[in-house]
Amino acid sequence: MIRLLLMTIALAGCGSRAQPNAMLHGEWSAPVAPFRVVGNIYYVGARNIASYLIATPEGHILIDTGTREMESVIRDNIARLGFSLADVKILLNSHAHYDHVQGHAAVVRASNALVLVMHEDAAAVRTGVDLSPLADEGWEPVRVDRELVDGDTVTLGDTTLTAIRAPGHTPGCTVWTTTAREPDRTYAVVFYGCMRPNNDVKLAGNTRFPHLVEETRETFRRMRALAPDIYLLNHPEDEFAGKQIALAEEVRPHPLADPAAWPKLLDEIEAEFEAQLKRQR
Repeated sequence: MIRLLLMTIALAGCGSRAQPNAMLHGEWSAPVAPFRVVGNIYYVGARNIASYLIATPEGHILIDTGTREMESVIRDNIARLGFSLADVKILLNSHAHYDHVQGHAAVVRASNALVLVMHEDAAAVRTGVDLSPLADEGWEPVRVDRELVDGDTVTLGDTTLTAIRAPGHTPGCTVWTTTAREPDRTYAVVFYGCMRPNNDVKLAGNTRFPHLVEETRETFRRMRALAPDIYLLNHPEDEFAGKQIALAEEVRPHPLADPAAWPKLLDEIEAEFEAQLKRQR
């Protein structure tokens, strides 16, 4: 399953971008029913582009807003769960690519949420220009209320998230960690959207990003220091496949909980990166 997932993610950045971008704006942005993932974390995204709502008594946190086509998807999914988009107080992102921040401006207009972005991705979000190695399509510019640095925490109500800068995919790619409480136990959760540079990105000798290889390898090293019970991806169709019913019925053990899956995922992604580097050389 992980291999299929990686192939799907790689497609979004390979060769000619026209077809992958059409796919992201099309079938990957199609509506799906929302559901509770674990604790106070809910999936409110589309078929294969994630948006995660973290509900608290003091308002809500939203991670990623997807493509422009997902504006109504996210609004309607939040409402179907009994929440309101207007109650989103904090808007976070995994990284500054169009398929994860193109809906930011619409969410801010609907909620006046504070926009928090890792410093190295803040200029991209603020200007609407993809400043990553991919340099793909842009989005409507969005104000940034707070620029984050590695290790910063974000707290709302009873929930705290920690921001881990994980450059490579974008300069300010951010892995978010938190804990989710269930009646039987507490789960360590990682929101992981910083896998590796896209396939058509020049790795070694990239004049705009001369340290891209070293930074990506350092990101892998830092990711291996984490030990999540559950990791959540920003292209999660394969991760959730066949598990929605078990999630809805709150089957235990939790259908996504598998500490051994995290190092296996990193092994596969890192191997893909090193193969990509070898091909280019």
